[in-house]
Amino acid sequence: MQFACRQINMDEVVKCSLGLTRAEYKVFKKYMQLKKEITLANLAEKTRLDRTTVQKASLKLVEKGLLLRFQHNRSRGGYEFIYKIKDKEEIRNKARSIVRAWWEAVDQELNSW
Repeated sequence: MQFACRQINMDEVVKCSLGLTRAEYKVFKKYMQLKKEITLANLAEKTRLDRTTVQKASLKLVEKGLLLRFQHNRSRGGYEFIYKIKDKEEIRNKARSIVRAWWEAVDQELNSW
């Protein structure tokens, strides 16, 4: 997409509108691609990121309302958490809402300029 004399990168729009760091966005994007439940260990392998980085990013994504977290009890005791991306349309609408609010603020500034 082009805006004035610059190309707009949708990855940057999504990352910025949802308030994600680079690592959070990389993890978020992989969850979006997978569209299924996955453990942190498996996601760390798929993203080639450190497990701790994936864990921190995943917890932030849960806090930001972009990811769901479930506890899976193992048959031999113990448990692990499994994560899944929230509904893509819900996330898309959240980003739209933030971008619209930004646009309205820009429009007001332009009107008073």
